[in-house]
Amino acid sequence: MTLPIISTRWIREFQKQLQRRSHILLYGNIHDPLIWRGNYLSIHDFLSAYFQDLDFDLTLRYDSIDGFRFPNPDLEQRFNDLAQQQLQRRHSPAVAPPAANGAPPRANPGAVLQQRLGNAALQHRLPPEEAFGQLRTLVKQTDQSLAAVIDLADMLTADPDRYGQEERNPLILIQRCTLEANILPDGPLQGYRNTLVVLASDLKRVPVWFYTHNPYLALVQVTYPNKAERQYFIQRFGGNFYGGQTLQSQSPDGTSPSELQQVAEEFADLTDGFQTMDLEALRLTSVQQQLPLNRREVMRLVDFYKFGQREEPFEQLSREKVSGATRELSQAVIGQPRAITAVTDMLMTAKVGISLNQVNGRNSKPKGIFFFVGPTGVGKTELAKSLSRLIFGDKEAFARFDMSEYKEEHSAEKLAGSPPGFVGYEEGGQLTNRVLERPYSILLFDEIEKAHPRVLDKFLQILEDGRLTDGKGRTAYFNQTVIVFTSNIGASDLTDPQTGALLRSGIMTQVQQQGTELFSYEQVNQHFREEVRWYFSSRIGRAELLNRFGDNIVVFDLLRPEFVSQIGDKFLGQLRDSAAQKYGLMLQFDESVMNILTAQMQQGENLLFGGRRVKTMLESWVERPLNRWLFQEYGELSGLRGSQLRVSLTDSGELRVLT
Repeated sequence: MTLPIISTRWIREFQKQLQRRSHILLYGNIHDPLIWRGNYLSIHDFLSAYFQDLDFDLTLRYDSIDGFRFPNPDLEQRFNDLAQQQLQRRHSPAVAPPAANGAPPRANPGAVLQQRLGNAALQHRLPPEEAFGQLRTLVKQTDQSLAAVIDLADMLTADPDRYGQEERNPLILIQRCTLEANILPDGPLQGYRNTLVVLASDLKRVPVWFYTHNPYLALVQVTYPNKAERQYFIQRFGGNFYGGQTLQSQSPDGTSPSELQQVAEEFADLTDGFQTMDLEALRLTSVQQQLPLNRREVMRLVDFYKFGQREEPFEQLSREKVSGATRELSQAVIGQPRAITAVTDMLMTAKVGISLNQVNGRNSKPKGIFFFVGPTGVGKTELAKSLSRLIFGDKEAFARFDMSEYKEEHSAEKLAGSPPGFVGYEEGGQLTNRVLERPYSILLFDEIEKAHPRVLDKFLQILEDGRLTDGKGRTAYFNQTVIVFTSNIGASDLTDPQTGALLRSGIMTQVQQQGTELFSYEQVNQHFREEVRWYFSSRIGRAELLNRFGDNIVVFDLLRPEFVSQIGDKFLGQLRDSAAQKYGLMLQFDESVMNILTAQMQQGENLLFGGRRVKTMLESWVERPLNRWLFQEYGELSGLRGSQLRVSLTDSGELRVLT
């Protein structure tokens, strides 16, 4: 199979700027191998070969550690000869006239400088200021064409905003070189300029004044391998993967894509955002772990490289567990059948694995995305926690981010970490650190509306591409997470004078006694969806984020009176289990507890506060009075073991305990 000729976009931009007589500041992914003419080269080998192909007479490289370096000794000698020649022109005559009164002749300053710089020209390791002083002389001459690469310019200053003269002078000299370099008047490079290429991995560490408003200096970003380059990698080296030798490079009919081409296509989609060294590390992983490169296993190979785990928990869920998810989740979150259906549908999709995302995004998006919205205390957070227990059986797989801590614009850096040179850089980002440490997680972003809109912008890339790069350049992948946003947007409007007067006035009990509910679920659903749409589209101007949520907005219902007793039984059961585990104490609750609870929950706005209100009432009427009674009645609590107590409430809500 004949491989295609790959032309990297930034190399085309590099060529265009050279033809426009510009010097170039190359920044970004400069340490990663690149494809040029079908081979992988370092950026230094590429630049050296490129300039020699253009027939530059002199090509060289400089950094502050190794000094000047040349592709071959002949070029080094030519450089030294040219340097001395230029020095002789600048500082002749070399001998000073005799001094008056018969005194011995004084040393000519030009001769001293010539000797010092001439000797320095023969040295490899010159400090930056002297080296750039020499380059400044050589880029002005037109006897020989010169192309010089200045390596790691972003390391010439400790801080790009504050530095001393010893750091400033080298940068000024490089800038002078770019401003004073001559255009070649004749020869094969007629019209080109003696050229400087400055390399910097981090543009932020290069002082802005160095490249701003410099008409002779162009900025070109060295990017990560694009999709065509990642496909080329497999077409070129696919046979070196485990099992890659069996890939067919030609299709049976000669017209449809071959097996190798199909694997290369899928591999390229899965490795979006990878460096070339990551692709090579994937090949080594394939060989070492004996993970084959084929259409069926390529996704597993890439996921193993990202997460270090062969089998993902979602696919390992048993059919029985998925089938029983509705029952298990309904016991934890009562009265929200539509929300539970949405979650169980996600589990089935994750288990089976057939998805539109695998056609376009190749498993790049999170396993599930949910926007839980509705009244307070109805189980939004609890459903996320219950889902985590169901899938992973481990509370450590659940991570909650309180978005009220991200109210300020600058707090966006807390998610992905501060950039280099800023406070907190070494700590990384709270979100990226979490996903790098535990890629298989349920991530809950609680009360998302409290975050600054600039913070919300971070989620655009996560929801679309399934990844986020932190300030250290590490990429966290979210395609093995479930992301849950919770919000109370619109909850307060349920009690406004027009829509919620009945709830506030207390007439709700009367209405329900007549067998009529104040709001149907359809009304609740419509209300919250409209509020969410208005908030993101009009209030904060983030319609694109709303679009990312799509149909994953799940509206939680109001707490209906018929579910109060079930929620009460759940909390009383937890109290009963606590007493049994701690003291072996057996608790029984009289019907009066539930009767008073259900009656009180229908008073005023109690139902609007959901299951959380049920819990607070039981804490006030049962939990605290019971603990007080036990403390007062039993001197030694160890004497409770094996006891049985019957708990009831009077009509006034007073606790009664019978032994």
